[in-house]
Amino acid sequence: MEVIHIGTQYFQKVCTNGHQISDRSTINSDPQPEEYCEECGSKVITTCPTCRIPILGHKTIDGVITLGYITPVPKYCRHCSNPYPWTSLILESAVELLSLDEDLPDSDKLLIKTAIPDLLVDTPKTKLAEAKFKKGFSNASKLVKDSLYNLLVDVLSESVKKTIFPN
Repeated sequence: MEVIHIGTQYFQKVCTNGHQISDRSTINSDPQPEEYCEECGSKVITTCPTCRIPILGHKTIDGVITLGYITPVPKYCRHCSNPYPWTSLILESAVELLSLDEDLPDSDKLLIKTAIPDLLVDTPKTKLAEAKFKKGFSNASKLVKDSLYNLLVDVLSESVKKTIFPN
């Protein structure tokens, strides 16, 4: 059987804070090179820290030219489904922010906390998560509201952003 080469699969280099270094890296013999982000100084990874499967990047197809496309940084590993370090940081930071609002009832904190993972991805549970988030969020202090907005605005889909942060 003849193997037909139809393109090249590249991989991503991403720092543990989620800054994409490259989406067109080739995997070398050291899947976790000693490299650090020029933007924040964090370690750069090329594979999932849990299962060591490479983070997929740009894929070329022979005979097709793509201009200006940058592969998005994924939130979860396609192989083991664990959150990447940058996703875990967002989830942990959101929980810590909620703890700063001493007047927010624990029930509202729990609504927000359990909703956030389903707001980061589009699933059948996303609409329910939007409702839970909005219910708890409405009672949060201005500081927590502003901080959660700034934390989440870049990682939510456009439709989720419009629903939970209409202004």
